[in-house]
Amino acid sequence: MPIKTVTRYVAECDVCGTAYGSDSAFERAIHFTTREDAVDLVHDDPEWLVTTDGRVICLLDDDAHQAALDALMPPAPAAVCDGQTALDF
Repeated sequence: MPIKTVTRYVAECDVCGTAYGSDSAFERAIHFTTREDAVDLVHDDPEWLVTTDGRVICLLDDDAHQAALDALMPPAPAAVCDGQTALDF
C-alpha cells in the first residue's frame, strides 16, 4: 500500500477557531477537497458567515463575535435634515 500526501480543507471561524461541523466534542470537522467547496457549503449555512475578504465567522452569540460583525459594518451616516439646528452638547 503506497503512502501519499492528501490535502484537505477545513473551514475555521476567524474569531474563535471552531472548525465547521465540529460544534460539539462528539462531532468532527467536515473536510473538503477544495477551498471553493468549503466556501460554498459554509456560505449556504445560516449559522456561518463568509466575508467578501474571505474570512469565515461562526455566528456564536458572544462579545467577540459581535465585535467582529460590528467591524464589518460601514460607519453610520451623519443624519442631515433640511432646516435642522445642531445642538451643542
